[in-house]
Amino acid sequence: MRALVTVPALVAALLVTLLAAVLALTPTLVPVAAAGPGAPAPVEDPADDAGSLVARIATARAALDALTADLGQRQELANRALADEAAARVRADESRRVAEESRRGADAAAADAERARAEVDAWVAAWFQQADVLGPLSVLSGAAGPGDVVTADQRAALDRAEHARIEAANADSRARAARIVADAEAVRAADARTAAEAELARVRGDADAQQAQLAQLTAERDEAEGRLRALEDADPGLAAQRDRAEAFEAAATARDAARDARVRDAARAGLTRVGLARTEAEDPLAAAGIATDGMSDTVEQVLARALSQLGVVYAWGGGDADGPTQGIRDGGVADAHGDYEKTGFDCSGLMIYAFAAAGKELLHYSGYQAEAGRQVPLAERKPGDLLFWADDDGAGAVHHVALYLGDDQMVEAPESGKTVRIAPVRMDEEILPTVTRLV
Repeated sequence: MRALVTVPALVAALLVTLLAAVLALTPTLVPVAAAGPGAPAPVEDPADDAGSLVARIATARAALDALTADLGQRQELANRALADEAAARVRADESRRVAEESRRGADAAAADAERARAEVDAWVAAWFQQADVLGPLSVLSGAAGPGDVVTADQRAALDRAEHARIEAANADSRARAARIVADAEAVRAADARTAAEAELARVRGDADAQQAQLAQLTAERDEAEGRLRALEDADPGLAAQRDRAEAFEAAATARDAARDARVRDAARAGLTRVGLARTEAEDPLAAAGIATDGMSDTVEQVLARALSQLGVVYAWGGGDADGPTQGIRDGGVADAHGDYEKTGFDCSGLMIYAFAAAGKELLHYSGYQAEAGRQVPLAERKPGDLLFWADDDGAGAVHHVALYLGDDQMVEAPESGKTVRIAPVRMDEEILPTVTRLV
């Protein structure tokens, strides 16, 4: 996933603005006499130090977000490999099932042919026995052999025997061909499994290579935040600014949490009343401030399914058509957040669950989901459309997906360490110029 604009980042920006005001209002302390031997050292302005620390913190956070985002993109590519492996395994299982059914059919056809042949052998043997008994009468009758005295039933038996023989041969050919296909699919499934394991190994290797850098950036951020905290505690003006910033952050967090709780509860209540009139308290889109005029019932159900999971934890590899599932190991960022011990969704897993309401089956990789429906220009987006982000200014591999709610709002499972949430659509350089419309 890409780096997201977070409330702490906004608070940091606010703090920079406030500190700029302090710099303008606080006189710089200078020495009384010119510097020289024995002269007292200049007294530094604490606001200058605070501004420098805020800048350092913001830089460290941005670098951490970038590293996390880079690893998140690699995770989604690993999701692609796992989706390919799962699809290959399904094809291999289906091919094996077809091969087994074909072999059973061939065996049954061979048994039918054997029964038909035995039936013909029986009446031929009976004819010769009868000829031995009749002796001259059979000669006088002019019958030269079984073919000359064949009854209608016996002719039918001969036809059945011939058809059964042909069908047995054809069924055996089909069974052999099906086995060849099944063996080939098994090989492809094994290759896909090897590729998935290699992709996961690459993700683990990337994570291992960047752990030292992540640790260093985290230490730098923590050290700067500690120094800033000490400086703020020692200066009443800076402490007041900090308190205002923290109060702003707490209020924003509480407001968003309350909204998400209302929307989630409304979605869950509404899902229990499919096809029935819903009260305002059961309308999640109304609770989210999203207009539903002209929206189909199917789209509303898709959005409601996604919104019913607000607050559910992110778990890489988690989520299916039935709801949140346990995450899987990636050897890197997801493992560091304990995703494999959590039950939740990743970005594409949430879409699988949402669109199950419309009977749509999606693969567990955002790149394949981008190809699962009709492509529509981003400017013509409608509620229920899928939004995508990709590397290289939107031209590379897709690494994130979200569900458009309308009014430039979306619902997404963002990244490890976070939860399913409503967020403004990020119109950055990596958003794809088209959306995917499934319903």
